[in-house]
Amino acid sequence: MLNTQRIAVRRLVEFILRKGSIDARHTSEHTALEGAKIHRKLQISAGENYQKEIKLAINIELNQQTYIIEGRADGIFLDEQKRTVIDEIKTSEPAFSELLKEQVEMYWYQVMCYGHIYCQQEDLEVITLQLTYYQTTTEEITRQTKKFTKEELNTFFEDLTQKYEQWLIFKVNWRMTRNHSLQQLPFPYGDYRSGQRELAVAVYKTILSDQKLFVEAPTGTGKTISTLFPTLKAIGEEQAERAFYLTAKTITRQVAEDAVEAMKQKEMRLKSVTVTAKDKICFLTERNCIPEACPFANGYYDRLNEGLWDLLNHEDQFTRDVIERYARKHTLCPFELSLDVSLWCDLVICDYNYLFDPVVYLRRFFEEQGEEKENLFLVDEVHNLVNRSREMYSAVLSKSMFSTLKNTLEKRQIKVIRALKKIENEFDKIKQVCEEEGKDFIQQQAPIDSLVKVAYSLAETIKEWLPENQDHTEINQMLSVYFDLLNYTKISEGYDDHYCTYVNCQNHEIMVKQFCIDPSYLLQQKLDKGKSSILFSASLTPLDYYQEVLGGGKDSLRYRIPSPFPKENQLLVVESYIQTTYRERAHSYGKIVDSLTNMIQQKEGNYFVFFPSYSYMDIIYELFRQKNPYVKTKIQASMMTEVEREAFLADFVAEPAETLLGFCVLGGIFSEGIDLKGSRLIGTAIVGVGLPQINHEQELIKGYYDQEKNQGFQFAYQIPGMNKVLQAAGRVIRDTDDRGVVLLLDQRFQTNAVQRFFPPHWHQVQTSNSSEQTKQLLQQFWSLD
Repeated sequence: MLNTQRIAVRRLVEFILRKGSIDARHTSEHTALEGAKIHRKLQISAGENYQKEIKLAINIELNQQTYIIEGRADGIFLDEQKRTVIDEIKTSEPAFSELLKEQVEMYWYQVMCYGHIYCQQEDLEVITLQLTYYQTTTEEITRQTKKFTKEELNTFFEDLTQKYEQWLIFKVNWRMTRNHSLQQLPFPYGDYRSGQRELAVAVYKTILSDQKLFVEAPTGTGKTISTLFPTLKAIGEEQAERAFYLTAKTITRQVAEDAVEAMKQKEMRLKSVTVTAKDKICFLTERNCIPEACPFANGYYDRLNEGLWDLLNHEDQFTRDVIERYARKHTLCPFELSLDVSLWCDLVICDYNYLFDPVVYLRRFFEEQGEEKENLFLVDEVHNLVNRSREMYSAVLSKSMFSTLKNTLEKRQIKVIRALKKIENEFDKIKQVCEEEGKDFIQQQAPIDSLVKVAYSLAETIKEWLPENQDHTEINQMLSVYFDLLNYTKISEGYDDHYCTYVNCQNHEIMVKQFCIDPSYLLQQKLDKGKSSILFSASLTPLDYYQEVLGGGKDSLRYRIPSPFPKENQLLVVESYIQTTYRERAHSYGKIVDSLTNMIQQKEGNYFVFFPSYSYMDIIYELFRQKNPYVKTKIQASMMTEVEREAFLADFVAEPAETLLGFCVLGGIFSEGIDLKGSRLIGTAIVGVGLPQINHEQELIKGYYDQEKNQGFQFAYQIPGMNKVLQAAGRVIRDTDDRGVVLLLDQRFQTNAVQRFFPPHWHQVQTSNSSEQTKQLLQQFWSLD
């Protein structure tokens, strides 16, 4: 139970007293870890009498309740006149003289709170407060001191806490309303489907025992509501403060919003927010987060609390539309408003990035945690996190990005050009090694330390250049390079034996990548920031593989729901007479066209066919249309906008008047996350076993897991391939009454090596040795319709 009501000094001060604008030019890129290192350095240099990291807390009465206001003073010491001094250390890139007035005021407000608490504890009438500012680019230290009386600090503190009281009253009243409604909340869909109650119980028990749970639940079993409902029940009993529903795709965020809406219809009271990516929700044609360019950034913090109060008191579900409406009403940045309101929410629906990404994660939740873990994590379609996490924890630099920037700068930008030449020279040395070895691709276990060192130096040079050149024509290009450098150097700090570094020299380009082969331990660190985590997907076979690669550790729980749908509702056929390996591909064309023709002729309706590549798909598409000129078809384009994607799916209508066959790519936007229920999709053909294309990265993964587990081919190729197949097949049966067929067009599907990765509900698979045999199986299946 979360009994103790604690309020952090920093959060209190920033919430009530912060003023001014959002300004991308004045954000620090230093992490809490880097700041802590500088703090320790300054604290050690201050001498033996300097007491560091002193925890300060005071009890206050607000809203007829006791609250603990707490924080940690960086240092307390006696000066030469034996007067008590409280020191507050701050670190950032700009010179002290360049800091915004509002920022310096915030620093002082924080240390004034510490001064008040210490005066009350030690009964001091006067105290000296010191602000120590460390400029990271020059290592220059600026110190300012101010004297305050006990009475002055008491007046300041009482005014601050009284302004916060209305927010506390709101929070307490809301918590009572929320808890009561969640405790009374029935399952929103009446009866549970088969397996749903058992899953809900497993989720609830996992939360009570502070554990992680990996769940495989076949498509259509209602994973979202079966995980969200018990999680919110636990929050209603104050087992946690809030839940994060983390997704890989926008469409799964909509599913979570729909589940919230269904529970709202049952009189649930819950505050939820959906966080939309900054570029998508920005009101400007081109995002520019500086006050001069954006009225929604200019004076943002002067208007924020009024807008928050309005939003919180009139809405419960802060979807994109709601956020945009209130942001326009109060002239607030919609992205920042969604983040600021999230602190008052019980459920945050957002992308994986906001927990797992080392750069964009939500520091307000996951960096300043107390000892009590308050958050629950629900990670949807978690099979996507395998590749996403490798991307998040890897970093790449290429010579061309620096050469292009250097060539666009005027000659008078001597310092930056010189730094760019240094990193170009480093790439030239790397290329020389490739030439000496006679290889386009080389890899090594260790990082290229010399490149990392030069990257740090260039980043520092650009950091100094940026504040003085905000109107420069190349500012956006410079920022892009700067952020790539920051990412590369940041990844280098966590580089260990789960990484390798590789160099690719092709087409006059030199690219260097710090590649995170095994991100499991980094994911585990993030998951451990929560009280409990539920990780689920329709395809997590084999469960032990996903538990291992996704940071579950040995002690996580596992749960698999049997398919709730009647076996006779799906026909699953392996067409073993078709070979789709690269060597045999040309011989497969005619057989695949015949198979697709066979499938659609047995029953009029909507169908998909999935291919391992665009080129393979294009060839079969043309041959199919030659043979079936009157059959309506659609084909996936390589780059489709959200509007084009929706238009593609819109043609797959219920009870169609004619047959429609959609040609799609396996692992693409139409192979998972779409919900075509009933007659909107009655059949799918899958060409090939989904193996990722052989490339350098897949081979590095294979080599790593061969060495670690002697299972390289399974980890790098078979399991990821089978997951794509399972996801594509899962588009067919979406609901209890759905009926449909899945054809697996590849003889490898009948081998033990592949079938060992079939989920339990695929054990009814049948094998066809000819087109005629498949035709008979299809006719027999549809005759029972």
